Amino acid sequence: MAVNWPKEPRVVGTRIKRLDGPFKTTGRAAYSYDITRPGMHFAVLLGSPHAHARVKTVDDSAAKAMPGVSAIHRMAKDGDELTYAGDPVLGIAADTEAHAYDALRAIKVEYEILPHSVTMQASEKEGAGKVSEKDDNVLKGKGRKAGDVDKALEASAAKIEGVYSLPEISHSCLESHGLLAEWNDGKLRVWCSTQATQNVAADLAKEFKISPANVKCITHHMGGGFGSKFNAGVEGLACAHLAKIAGRAVRLMLDRREEHSAGIRPSAHAIVAAGADASGKLIAFRSEQKGSPGLGSSANFPLPYVYENIPNVDTRMDSVRCNFHMTRAYRAPGHPQGCFVMESVMDDLAAKLQMDPVAFRRINLPEGQIGEIYNKELDIAMEMFGWAKKYHPPGKGPAKGSLRTGVGMACHKWGGGGVPIDQMLCEIYSDGTVLMQSSTQDLGTGNRTVLAIVAAEVFGLSPDQIKSEVGESEWARSHGSGGSTTCPSTAPASLVAATQARSAFFERLAKSLECKPEDLACEAGRVKINGTDKSLSWQEACQKLGDNKISELGKLNLGLLKALSDQGAGGCQFAEVQVDIETGEVRVIEVVAVQDCGLIINKLACESQVAGGVVMAVNAAVLEERFMDQATGRMLNPDMEFYKLGMIEDMPRIKVHMFDDPISTSRGVIGIGEPPTISTLAAIGNAIFNATGVRVSRAPFTPRHVLPALIKGGHA
Repeated sequence: MAVNWPKEPRVVGTRIKRLDGPFKTTGRAAYSYDITRPGMHFAVLLGSPHAHARVKTVDDSAAKAMPGVSAIHRMAKDGDELTYAGDPVLGIAADTEAHAYDALRAIKVEYEILPHSVTMQASEKEGAGKVSEKDDNVLKGKGRKAGDVDKALEASAAKIEGVYSLPEISHSCLESHGLLAEWNDGKLRVWCSTQATQNVAADLAKEFKISPANVKCITHHMGGGFGSKFNAGVEGLACAHLAKIAGRAVRLMLDRREEHSAGIRPSAHAIVAAGADASGKLIAFRSEQKGSPGLGSSANFPLPYVYENIPNVDTRMDSVRCNFHMTRAYRAPGHPQGCFVMESVMDDLAAKLQMDPVAFRRINLPEGQIGEIYNKELDIAMEMFGWAKKYHPPGKGPAKGSLRTGVGMACHKWGGGGVPIDQMLCEIYSDGTVLMQSSTQDLGTGNRTVLAIVAAEVFGLSPDQIKSEVGESEWARSHGSGGSTTCPSTAPASLVAATQARSAFFERLAKSLECKPEDLACEAGRVKINGTDKSLSWQEACQKLGDNKISELGKLNLGLLKALSDQGAGGCQFAEVQVDIETGEVRVIEVVAVQDCGLIINKLACESQVAGGVVMAVNAAVLEERFMDQATGRMLNPDMEFYKLGMIEDMPRIKVHMFDDPISTSRGVIGIGEPPTISTLAAIGNAIFNATGVRVSRAPFTPRHVLPALIKGGHA
């Protein structure tokens, strides 16, 4: 059966309000944190107060005897190594949170304190103790070499040398990590805040050595993950153990301090030398890169970035391990870091060549279709932003007292292809109900509405006439929502399932209508017989099913996926900022984002995704920074008061344009989750450079980093 996207879509690509919007705005949507069960107990974790230690003994006798305590689960045995502050030792469940915390304070643990390092500088220092027994502090990574960089730099008409840095940042999910677990006759049911219902079910089945069929993970709504919630995690495994010991439902959700310790986006530091010829063509690029993955194994970020056709390249990437939780995927892993470094280099070189930064980039864009898309996006963004009127050479713009205004831009890329394992169930009932059902999850990105839009397109209905069910691991197979792969997987699977169901429906109807199945068509809420004036309303047609529903499981394979989904999404962003050269305060005034994502399913949701990505990246650019205390090994600001996140008044005007030129849409569906977070920070950094003539090479662009750069650059 041939399956393809309609050439003249009716609802696909239009702006459709999210079907679950009313549930969320009225508070009816129940998140994992909201779920309660009869007789439910509450669980908390005891974490190590030391960044690096070994458990010698644990005395939990007093806690066991305390009121309300129903279960204690040891997570670290005597002799086990703990490698970050907060590394769990045990979990406690009790009838109230107060009783659980009381019992926690009664636990006596004797630790052997070991050397720790919570900054790259400390870990790299000669004589520093190992941050863990498993690996060295510095893991040498691979690089890339081509041509002769030294010779090319010598021949360059313009060359720069710079050091560019980004700190680690926390995911700061509004709904923290955790789950509620309940056992019944050897079967486990959990309500989990996760990006992957089936992953969580598989983790728990493996932990308890039971069949995956005996584990059900439910995630009807979840409050943010950004890449950090793909597995049950130590907190989820502990909760399930506590529930089994207690013989009752137990809920364990991390508190804000623990949430800040649950994983980070790795830092980035790059020493770069780059050169271009007199025409503006990049001919040399060298980088010495490093970053900290915490206790992970890689902090890799891509360089050179976007502008990769450079004949002479020499790069090296090292990962510096530290005593904090290993990195977890963070929206567009590695790309914001690589983009910030590369796009800073591009503006620094353009200034040396006295070229307009956009013109300089056009010279170095990839060739072929990708380059054509970038050039069209730049044309649109320049017009929307008013680049021709606003741009001025770095440091030469208008001044108003201590205020300087500047503009900057940056380009980015992402993969975003689909995964050929997803399935979708489509059912048609005699009352006219059309059900789309999958174990996939909706992270708040509008996935339910995507399924409804695709089905509505196939059946000639409106999206609000489709019932979408997602978020239970027992339903049709899906993969985790990451890498911008959800929509490129679920939308094609929905198209396959709905098309199969329509064919089966027509087969059934044709007998009663005395026509051939191929003569039937769905259009505007009716089923028509082509070539005649006969038609039935959708409800009338469905009534002919009687007690027999239509049920079709749409499965993707690699061939179908390639026909319906592609990969490779690019975009560009332009930013305008105001810098106070006396206080070092940076205010982002406007961001224009132009984004490609192939065939658009829901334009309204795509625009919202891009705007949300910009908001997230503005936070990273001007506010977010973790402060680690080397003396104690702890994070000093693990909260919402001192780990700064922006309010509405901190956000700029955001203008979004979804690039839906046929050159893009003909490629099928491509993901949108990651790309819009990538280039915002780089564009803001370049706008600060344009405003002041000084490169602030370390984010976030707070007075702490801006003022020293301004003083060094002559703004004393």
